[in-house]
Amino acid sequence: MRIPFAATLALSLLVLGPAAAEDARPSQIECDATKIGARDLAQCLRTGADHADAELAAAVDAAIKSIESRQGLLSSQKARWRRSLSDAQAQWASWRDSECQDVAPFEAGMTAKGGDPRLSCIIDYDAARVASLKARYP
Repeated sequence: MRIPFAATLALSLLVLGPAAAEDARPSQIECDATKIGARDLAQCLRTGADHADAELAAAVDAAIKSIESRQGLLSSQKARWRRSLSDAQAQWASWRDSECQDVAPFEAGMTAKGGDPRLSCIIDYDAARVASLKARYP
């Protein structure tokens, strides 16, 4: 069973302590390049990115359900809020894709040492977005 990335990040804070956890990104915790070979690392990152995307989709769905359960709002207000959140999520995903596809490879120095920087970027940004959504839409 895979541990959700948000839980992995929280667990790293407990186990590694704040300083070490700040240095370790979710993608590094999930797919440690120092412990697995290049082929396994590539597969781990691919699987991790798919899992992170699925977890993000679930967090967005949960946020939308949270909006529906809010008391004291008109149905039109809830509908507008849902649309606004969906629009914001689409814009965020577009930004993430551009950042991960175009910027992350340059930041990584175009090396494969830590695996595909694009996949690591997706894992890391998705984990941060999931944590943000869960905090804002409990």
